[in-house]
Amino acid sequence: MQLQRSISSLGLLFTAVGGIVGSGWLFGPMYAAQLAGPAAIISWMLGGVLMLFIAFTFAELATAYPRAGGMVHFGRMSHGPVVSFTIGWMIWLSSVVVAPVETLALLQYSGNYVPGIMHTVGGVKMLTAMGIGYAAILMALMVMLNSWGAKFFSKSSAVIVTIKLGVPILTLIVLFSLDFHVSNFHQFGGFAPFGWKGIITALPLGGVVFAFIGYSPAIQLAGEAKNPQKAIPFAILGAVSICIILYVLIQMSFIGAMTPAFLAKGWNHLSFVGDAGPFAGVLTAFGVTWLVVVIYADAFISPFGTAYIYTASTSRVTYALSEVGLFGKMFAELNKKGVPVKAMLLNFFVGMLLFLPFHAWQAMVEFLISCFIIAYSIGPVALYVMRKRDRATPRPFRLPFYPVMTMIAFYVCNMLLFWTGWKTIQHLLMAIAVGVLVLIYKIFSQRGEKWLGQWKQSWWLIPYIAGIGVLTYLGSFGGGKNVITFGVDFFVMAAFSLVIFWLAVSSASKAAL
Repeated sequence: MQLQRSISSLGLLFTAVGGIVGSGWLFGPMYAAQLAGPAAIISWMLGGVLMLFIAFTFAELATAYPRAGGMVHFGRMSHGPVVSFTIGWMIWLSSVVVAPVETLALLQYSGNYVPGIMHTVGGVKMLTAMGIGYAAILMALMVMLNSWGAKFFSKSSAVIVTIKLGVPILTLIVLFSLDFHVSNFHQFGGFAPFGWKGIITALPLGGVVFAFIGYSPAIQLAGEAKNPQKAIPFAILGAVSICIILYVLIQMSFIGAMTPAFLAKGWNHLSFVGDAGPFAGVLTAFGVTWLVVVIYADAFISPFGTAYIYTASTSRVTYALSEVGLFGKMFAELNKKGVPVKAMLLNFFVGMLLFLPFHAWQAMVEFLISCFIIAYSIGPVALYVMRKRDRATPRPFRLPFYPVMTMIAFYVCNMLLFWTGWKTIQHLLMAIAVGVLVLIYKIFSQRGEKWLGQWKQSWWLIPYIAGIGVLTYLGSFGGGKNVITFGVDFFVMAAFSLVIFWLAVSSASKAAL
């Protein structure tokens, strides 16, 4: 049985928007304001534009090669199975984290009115054992709903996304109409109290990048789009553009809504009663109780909707990894509705295990971002290689000036990784190490079949991953040693990105396609 092409262009757009507008809008504006002050507005603009550079490369790849779990196949087509497995491993791991992240966000808001599911440890709100039990029930429900097929998924996600968009739009309108404090944008340290470094730090740690990486389900579900050549660029580029405007307006409304008392100790110490659910807390202070009720309802629907969408798209990543022989064949089996249910169940159990080391929303988000970005780095490289090698395949969407644009996109990926900081990159390196052990097992279990001769086209991953680790350790973000100071790091990473990009494209296999 084959995956069914039953998702319309509008359905794919709703899927991409739904992936972006999840728990990011519920928590991101507060965390971004704490890190960048009013200049968090620039963080959202910058984050969206940077993600567009990466999105452009995937828009062309996904329209030229519309496959389920496309990000896995792009690395295989350009560089063969070793690169495909390494990138696919990170894509899979990062995608599996999304449903637990969104479920955790849902439960964190719910903790304001459901006792016993959250508790505070060292100032950080974390799930209790009861909360983990509720998480298991919610994630199992997502698997059940997704098992009913892509057509049901497309229609239901469109309804969910309509609600998800309506509530933040209503919220920002109400906040703008209340006691809007224009002075907040220039008092309490000025517009950018922490300078450009604060603006940039908010990208990975304030939830900005986390929000914008949500367009990836449109790529993973490309194999089920009715008209992928038109639907995919429409969905990816449309979703990112729409959400840049939405998030900038949400951030502006949040900053203006802060009363001077909330900012008495500065933006980095911003706090108020009920800030575990920032927008609900602000509106409670204003006495807008009817909208508080709506937000609490949306705090269930938005994260649930994003987790629901990723439950579908992540199962296609697992399906693709099984399809190319990297996971067991059983995970490529489809039910009567054409859905890889066994792949969903595997992702469910792995997702539940992630609640053990990561009880808090922000800790999960930081790890997720690093996994996603290193997985995204294959897009610019693969596009450059496939443009050179495969000139016959029709490309309804063609990235203009692709040699320059792909290198810029690769540089953006590496800067985003660098900005997550050393503490987060440590966890990324450990996750990659686990993937290497799995790869070694696959090589020995298959007696080297298919893996022999792959060294020439995959060796560049070693200096790439090691270099990211060393440079981040020497950098000034997230516990780095500050040997590479802020400002200098832009040039160092540019040189590093140029060298690795050249190594990657020059070592690509001519036979990988």
